[in-house]
Amino acid sequence: MIPTRTTDQAFSALFSVSRPFSEHLTKREDDQLRDKYDHNSFFYEGQPSVEEVRQALAYQKARRDAFLKLEGYTPLEQSFGMEGEETLTMLLPENADPRAWKTNPAVSIEAPDFDQLEQNELKYYGPLYGEDFTLRNNRRLREKLTYHGAYLDGKLAGSCYTWSAGGYTCLDGLLVDSDFRHQYVASTLLKALAEQAKREGKILYLHADPEDTPKDMYAKMGFQVVDRVYEYLCTDFTQLQLD
Repeated sequence: MIPTRTTDQAFSALFSVSRPFSEHLTKREDDQLRDKYDHNSFFYEGQPSVEEVRQALAYQKARRDAFLKLEGYTPLEQSFGMEGEETLTMLLPENADPRAWKTNPAVSIEAPDFDQLEQNELKYYGPLYGEDFTLRNNRRLREKLTYHGAYLDGKLAGSCYTWSAGGYTCLDGLLVDSDFRHQYVASTLLKALAEQAKREGKILYLHADPEDTPKDMYAKMGFQVVDRVYEYLCTDFTQLQLD
């Protein structure tokens, strides 16, 4: 198994309880944040049958959940009309040298003020997911994860969170305020966390959207794609193709 998968599965276990559901499906549930897709999904191994997806749909309806999500490490041969996406797992090799990265010496790395963190999250995610969900999600993550802040001119310019297990440190949720972009805020934050991981004897990795530009920045810094996660989401059950 690709080592980062073990760490990702341990990460999932922080928030979701997993149980076998059918031959090809495992159900993951977070009853404290039931409307978060990533915490409430069906993990698949192999191609689920139409009947398995029908059973999964019936289960979601019985819970009064208005979505169905499947995720796994290989693309589905049949996606049942669900919208598909993929996420890259990018790992920083042990021989990478973060000292060569461009950084901003005016940026300081410290634990973020949670009020400022929430305001930044609301600014960028509130319009997409709603203020209520954004705040509940951030507070749920803070229960289990370590947040890091990048400060510039006394303001929280960027943030992310990390979690470590099995010799690996996962970095995710990287956000840079648009007022501070193109000032090496992200690279300064990444360098600090890469150096911390190295001091602790851990290997740093992160997740990236293959359609977004941050992946290019990560690649220039030396991060390499080592895995992919395939995700299929349906929020309109009438679009499912189960006949």
